[in-house]
Amino acid sequence: MKTLKINYKIWISTLVITIGMVTSSCKKFVDVDPPSNQLVTATVFTSDNTVKSALAGMYVTFAITNSYDTEFSLSFVTGNSADETQYFTSVADFDPFVQDALQTDNSYCLSMWSSLYKSIYQANAIITGVNNSTGGISDALKAEAIGEAKFMRALCYFYLTNLWGDVPLALTTDQKVNNQLTRSSKALVYQQISKDLTDAKNTLLADYSFTSSQRTRPNKYAAIALLARLNLYNKDWPNAETNAGTLIGASSLYSLLNASALSGIFAKNNTEAILQFDNANSSDYTTEGQYYAFDNTTIPDFQLTSNLVNAFETGDRRFTSWVGVSNYQGANYYYLSKYKNTANNTIAGGEYCTYMRLAEQYLIRAEARAQQNNLGGAIADINVIRSRAGLTGTTAVTQANILLAIEQERRIELFGEYSHRWNDLRRTGRADAVLGAAKSGWKANAALYPIPKTEIQNNNNLTQNSGY
Repeated sequence: MKTLKINYKIWISTLVITIGMVTSSCKKFVDVDPPSNQLVTATVFTSDNTVKSALAGMYVTFAITNSYDTEFSLSFVTGNSADETQYFTSVADFDPFVQDALQTDNSYCLSMWSSLYKSIYQANAIITGVNNSTGGISDALKAEAIGEAKFMRALCYFYLTNLWGDVPLALTTDQKVNNQLTRSSKALVYQQISKDLTDAKNTLLADYSFTSSQRTRPNKYAAIALLARLNLYNKDWPNAETNAGTLIGASSLYSLLNASALSGIFAKNNTEAILQFDNANSSDYTTEGQYYAFDNTTIPDFQLTSNLVNAFETGDRRFTSWVGVSNYQGANYYYLSKYKNTANNTIAGGEYCTYMRLAEQYLIRAEARAQQNNLGGAIADINVIRSRAGLTGTTAVTQANILLAIEQERRIELFGEYSHRWNDLRRTGRADAVLGAAKSGWKANAALYPIPKTEIQNNNNLTQNSGY
């Protein structure tokens, strides 16, 4: 088994914040010790520099607290839970995800849960601290900081509620309150996500000037893009269509990469990227690039399932651009190769972890249109994505077949990207049919992960998901 390691960037102003957030997993989920320099308290939010340091710390916590937290798990772990990947090694760490046989003490579940709540804690601290600040911070940065923190809180809760269902909704840094929270309904969590994203949309700038044109922090359009995804999940078809359409047609910032550029789908600041995060290494390769890709002399640790490989149509450029093959002892093994940059293979310009990109918005709009019986509009959006992949237009004509065609395009276009397939199967009610056929041990309750055992032990107001 490969050992996952990260060489952290030496960002003194951000790491001092993060150190205080990385607490023992046996603590309650929001029982997080404040950082030693107190940058989470309102009293230190007295200058632009302290606010910028707190924001940077929030992103470090989200992306690189350690290699088994958010960035790692949202792609690697959920891909194994779905029908995208399988882990090949003598060490059985990921077998419970592949077999959908998780236990409540699974360390990866706990790590992912804790990492997301640590990021929420920091977002809450920034919102509270900036709102309570009495001076020294520019109005522009106040608005930016609160908008970014609300976006990140929304993003974390989006993943939490889709992976675990009903979850505690912590909106402050008050540990006495947070450590006694019950699970809020998914509907209530979605309401809060929508509120946060609407506030962020109305607050954030429409460009990337706060990051010198780097697409590594959310702007107005990132908030709209996540709103479109939320609308889709919430079956709010009109708003899903409207918000996705805003990304597709209203900003000169975004355009689909052409067919010849598919290999650069995760290149830094490419025109298709809506939100990317800086990689965890001091070099220009991402965690995903390092551990999905590998040298071609061995069997890949994370293999694409034959189910996924066989789902590609003949002539699909996405297969040649995004699927790698290793021939080992006469057998072919396929792996995800959307990320090209590794420790042993660098590309000009480098790559970022890409959480949202424009192609998804076309598929969101297609699904929203199909659900509203605008079948021609749905077909047009599907065919934009298919045409770039070198495929002819879809043959689907009925609403039911068009929705299946969209499911297929989402599967092929977004595979290996931050839980899309796993979440899609559950939200569309297709998990039992698809995964029941693909996995001999599939059980319906496996569509939600178990609430970590230690969290329930530490807070007797929490209840467990059914079947665990």
